[in-house]
Amino acid sequence: MSSQDLTLPLRPFHEGAEFSLSFYERRGGASSIADFLAGLARKDRAVLAAHLERVAEHGPLYNPAKSTPLTSYDFLEFRGSGQQRVFWCYASGRRIVLLHGFTKKSSQTPRRELNRGERLRSELRSEIGE
Repeated sequence: MSSQDLTLPLRPFHEGAEFSLSFYERRGGASSIADFLAGLARKDRAVLAAHLERVAEHGPLYNPAKSTPLTSYDFLEFRGSGQQRVFWCYASGRRIVLLHGFTKKSSQTPRRELNRGERLRSELRSEIGE
């Protein structure tokens, strides 16, 4: 299957040596993660984009301060500078799909953000069969 076949709900973000990163795009073109990144301050967006590009080039960091699986959920979390968080998952063909981003304002991840990530992961799975 070519990468063009897999772009149905995916918008390419960065093609790296290890992984290709894509934004998950809902029917109609809405993308929670693209909207989140566009709304960040320039510096925060640059720091997070640089981190994501490093992941595409070298693979996810095995550093709990930067990337960690979320217990009981079928996705993981990238941590940007400050409180920025990005939910993501693996997909076939050495792809990482960025699902949802938000700014964390408390010590615990809000349930509504976890539910949104879970819903987007479920939608992605049903659309591309993963």
